[in-house]
Amino acid sequence: MLRGLIDWVLAEVGPDVPLHFSRFHPDYRLRNLPPTPLATLEWARETAMARGLHHVYVGNVPEHPGNHTCCPSCGRVIIRRTGFFVQEMNIKKGRCAFCRSPIAGVWR
Repeated sequence: MLRGLIDWVLAEVGPDVPLHFSRFHPDYRLRNLPPTPLATLEWARETAMARGLHHVYVGNVPEHPGNHTCCPSCGRVIIRRTGFFVQEMNIKKGRCAFCRSPIAGVWR
């Protein structure tokens, strides 16, 4: 099912749309269920990136490398996050500050 979702996103909206795989945390009335295994989220992210999506994230896992945005060309971190806060921004005039490749999005 995840491969089908990934292929649909790629075909219908393209490789630059962000795709988030967020970890389920047991809470309130669902405390009897386990959290999403980290290996499942990492497999989903790796599969999506291998199929051609550029911006795939792992959510609800603090300090995970999948929280950051990497340049699709050089692979370096261009937006480093801690929680909901941007700690580092390496985009200059819509381009990767390292390799100068264009980065899709609206940048100020």
